Amino acid sequence: MAGCGKRFSDAGYSLPKYLLKVGNRTLFELALSSLPLELGAKIIFVALKEHTRLLDLRALACDTLRKLGAPGLKNELLLLDSPTGGQALTALAARGLVAENDQLAIFNIDTYFRSRILKTDLESAGAGGSDGVIGSFKLPGRDEKWSFALTGPDGRVIKTAEKERISDNALTGFYHFSRAGDFFEAAAAAYKSGSAVKGEYYVAPLYNALIKQGRRFSLSEAELLVPLGVPAEVEAASLAWPGGLP
Repeated sequence: MAGCGKRFSDAGYSLPKYLLKVGNRTLFELALSSLPLELGAKIIFVALKEHTRLLDLRALACDTLRKLGAPGLKNELLLLDSPTGGQALTALAARGLVAENDQLAIFNIDTYFRSRILKTDLESAGAGGSDGVIGSFKLPGRDEKWSFALTGPDGRVIKTAEKERISDNALTGFYHFSRAGDFFEAAAAAYKSGSAVKGEYYVAPLYNALIKQGRRFSLSEAELLVPLGVPAEVEAASLAWPGGLP
């Protein structure tokens, strides 16, 4: 929500990306519907301040949560003056709103996925089963535009990579940390050292530093993933599912 959506504006779209629809549902609603909202204590929406001139973001959030059956979920709106240098820095901007020892999940607004096991995997991690859960899906072929994770013999994640195909485990963009402080510290360190990937600070590579510290992360594989990040993907999804995504 805090990106400039340049590829969409260049293609003639006038609305913020998250207000575009596939079927009768906005990308905002589709992204939220991917998540087990019942596990959350609070959700933070990070958006650009300029979008408040177009719509009531707080009303959008509350109305959508109500529609998804989570009207009581506490939510906060964090407004940024301008886009950051990547998703990791956007999430880092919320550091003052999340306790270091709380769990933290990060997700984008331009992906839809369906998973029968994510809720159970998150509950297991929260009970001490791991230091976090990374959403994934199987991606055949040679496409390298995604984030990827490599697992060891025990199924634990041993390496992550951005725009480098190290396995067929592509990532959905759902990133969970059993301790929020792990993410904030890793993101701050990456920014301080200038560890950007192709000019941007992504979340996926941050896991590598934590793995070296002995943290344990597991994958949670989704059975359906629909990317909605560029105009062609939104248009393709609209054609494939004219009645809306399943």
